[in-house]
Amino acid sequence: MLVFCDTEKKPHEQYEDIKRKINVFHGVNTAADAVIIFGNPCTMQIISKHWTDENLKSPAKPVNAPLIKKYTGVENYKGRADQIEEVMEYVTVENYKDMSRRVKDLDSDDSVTGSSNFGKFIKLFESDDSRWIEKINMQIEE
Repeated sequence: MLVFCDTEKKPHEQYEDIKRKINVFHGVNTAADAVIIFGNPCTMQIISKHWTDENLKSPAKPVNAPLIKKYTGVENYKGRADQIEEVMEYVTVENYKDMSRRVKDLDSDDSVTGSSNFGKFIKLFESDDSRWIEKINMQIEE
């Protein structure tokens, strides 16, 4: 089980609650650290890495709309289904390597705005060695 979470707005109460519930469910204080992939402040932090080194400072769509327009041409981004679909047309095989490199360079501290641990998981997903799955299972079953 892997869980993708946005940390969203400070003080990150919902995100912290999710982490606590995962730890309680597994009975291990570090279970959440093993299974949560996060984007701080939001998922768009990772998606935008397909086009730019810029870090998002807010989950607010109006704040991020100019960046999204700059790289995708989508006007007045509000996260509507049609806009998401249009933005995703700019996520390509060709810019995957750029995104991968950029997210690996992000701070991995979930309390830092502009951070994500997705780079760690990309390395795992791309690995020929699948033992990382068993390592995670062992961490959450201690």
